[in-house]
Parts: sequence; structure tokens; C-alpha cells
Amino acid sequence: MYDEVKRMEQIAVSVIIPVHNGADYIGDTMECILNQTCQNMEVIVIDDGSVDDTAQIIRELQKEHANLHYYYQEKSNAGVARNYGMHQAKGRYFLFLDGDDLFEDDLVEALYRKITADDADICVCDADQYDTEKGTFISKPQYLRKKYLPQQIPFSRKDIGNAILYFTTSVPWNKMVKRDFIEKQQIVFQDIERANDQYFSVMALLLADRITIVDKILVHYRIKQKGNLTTEFSETPLCAFESMVKVKDTIEDMGLLDQKDVRCAFDNKVLNLMIYSLNIQNTVQGYQILYNTLTQGGLQKLGVEVRKKEYYFNEMEYKNLCSITKMSYDEYLLMKNREYRDTIAGKNVSYKEMVQKKDEVIAGLKEKEKELNAIRKKNWYRKITRLIDWYHKVFKKSKV
Repeated sequence: MYDEVKRMEQIAVSVIIPVHNGADYIGDTMECILNQTCQNMEVIVIDDGSVDDTAQIIRELQKEHANLHYYYQEKSNAGVARNYGMHQAKGRYFLFLDGDDLFEDDLVEALYRKITADDADICVCDADQYDTEKGTFISKPQYLRKKYLPQQIPFSRKDIGNAILYFTTSVPWNKMVKRDFIEKQQIVFQDIERANDQYFSVMALLLADRITIVDKILVHYRIKQKGNLTTEFSETPLCAFESMVKVKDTIEDMGLLDQKDVRCAFDNKVLNLMIYSLNIQNTVQGYQILYNTLTQGGLQKLGVEVRKKEYYFNEMEYKNLCSITKMSYDEYLLMKNREYRDTIAGKNVSYKEMVQKKDEVIAGLKEKEKELNAIRKKNWYRKITRLIDWYHKVFKKSKV
């Protein structure tokens, strides 16, 4: 009992990592985490029913790292695993990371120093994406849209207004959160197969009194990996929709949705997430189920309606909303096909123009080269060249 109390007193940050069949990448991820500059932390891995070598990899690492804790649960989802991790955690702050991403070695320390210095409920950092196939990093401004941040930091939704859900995304892995804040607000992850982090992050951002920022890329979100959940979204195409229904019901009961800024923030978040969810569907059936749900009462259930263009942060998403509310599924797909055709045509034109400019530059260089060769054949040019050579020889001898 004494040792357990001592552990709770000493731990500053609990890093909680859900993983399911993550043997291909968990080793790289754990190397990033276990080599963190922050010493006052624990790492909690929740194995969500893995049947590969995930458990063996973690067990081996535990032999050398006393602050690494492993728990197993029958297959549920990442939301249930994260909730389980919070229940086991002893830290004063939580950081929820994925089991296949990469991180800078000062991630935990940088967030912890900032969140404690500013006495904040949440600390958000910048991030980018890591392309597994190419081994390259891709800049992604959506993780921290700095132009929407208020001058005064820390801040809350009262300071940032309708951009509270737009200055960053609702992923949990670029946010450190205070344990007391989460427990006081009773915020948990949803028990749904996918998009189970949406409710947690959105509610945390809306309810936080103090949010602070680390303007540095500390997380590298892995894409194009084997077994990525986004490739299976069409198996449960309505999860993101269900997550927003729960957010809407909760903030409506709290009276927050009556506030104009919150309403606008929520509407833009719904629009962004629903368009994204449509775009990542990889089966016709999944796409149609989600589209029909939105057009046959889903948007109304969320209270989303078409407003003036200025109401929306993203003009393209606004145009998509206008189309969705007017078009049948077949009509919308036809429109998207035309957009795709026009985009390809535009890219082809741009490519041709680029090639033409390149050819013009090359032709110009060749013309200049001809002119230069013609000059080199002139007698006066040859005389000047011999004179320069003679001058350098004489000058060199005089130096000696």
C-alpha cells in the first residue's frame, strides 16, 4: 500500500497507449516513448485483444523499464482501452498516444512543462504526418492553425470563440490533459468501434478553462501502414456520425448549444468530420449508408442547416454541404465525378504549361550557347583570351 501511494505521489504524467495487433510498429513507437527526456512518467500499454507478437514485445521491454506497465483486455476498441488506461493511471496528467506513431524525445517534457507553467487543463502541440511507404514527413497545418489562436495564451472558448474546435483537430494524441479536469468534467472515450476519440477531445476543448500551446512539431502521425483502421471505415461507416450525435446531445443538455459561438463551432466541426468520413469510405455500400443517413434526417438530427457562406471556415466544405442537402446519392456522385475530371484536367493543363515553360527555358539556353560559341570564334575574342593568359603568367612570375 505504501509503495502504491508513493508511486502516485511521484508520477507526473501517465502516457496511455492502446494497441491492437501492433507488432509491426509498436517497437519503434516504444523506442520513442521510453527514450523521452521526461523522467517522472509512466507508460501504460493497453493491449486490445492482440493475437500477434505485441504482448511479447512489451513484456521484453518491461524487463529493462520499470515504468512500463502492460494490461490486456478482450477485443473491444481503442476508446474502451483508453478508459481502462485512465483507470489504471497514477499520473497527474494524461497523454494518449497511438501505438504506431513516432514522437520527438522531448514530447512529454515539453507538454508537461508548459501545462504546469500555465496551470492549464489542456496543452496542444503541433504535429505532422509520416509516410510509411516513402519514409518522408508531410506538413499538415490542421493540427495547429496558429492564425486562429488568440493573442492571450492560455485561453478558453470564451477567448477564441467559434474557432475552439478548428484551431486544432479532435485527435487526442497532440494534447496533454489534466487529470483533475477530466475527472471533474467526467469526460470519457466513447465505446464505439471507430471515431471513439471525437467525443473526448471535443468535450475537453469546449469545457476547458485554460488551454495552452507548444508551437513545435512533436508528434509524427503514421500513415499508409499495414492494418490502418481508416482502410476499414466502411465496415462501420456511421461511427463518426454517432460521435457527433453524442456531443450534440451532451452540450444541448448543458445549454451550451444555445450560445452562438458554440453552435457555429459545432456546425463546422460536424461538417468537417462528415465530409472527411465520406471521403475515407472505401466501399460503395459504406459511402451510400453514410450519405443516406446524412440526407435522410441525419443533418437535421444534428441541427445542421445551410447558412451564409461566411459562417463556415472552409469554402469547399460549405459547397459540399449545399450539394448534399439538395442532391440524391446518385446526383452527388455524378457531381463528384465531374469535379474529379475537372481537377485532373486542370492538373494536366498545369503540367503541360510547366513542360512548355521548361522547353522554352531550354530553347533559350541553347540559343545563348550558340551565340556564345559564335563569339568564341571571333578573332578579337581569341586575342583577348591570349592576352589574359599572358597577363596571368607574367603576374605569377613576378609574385615568385
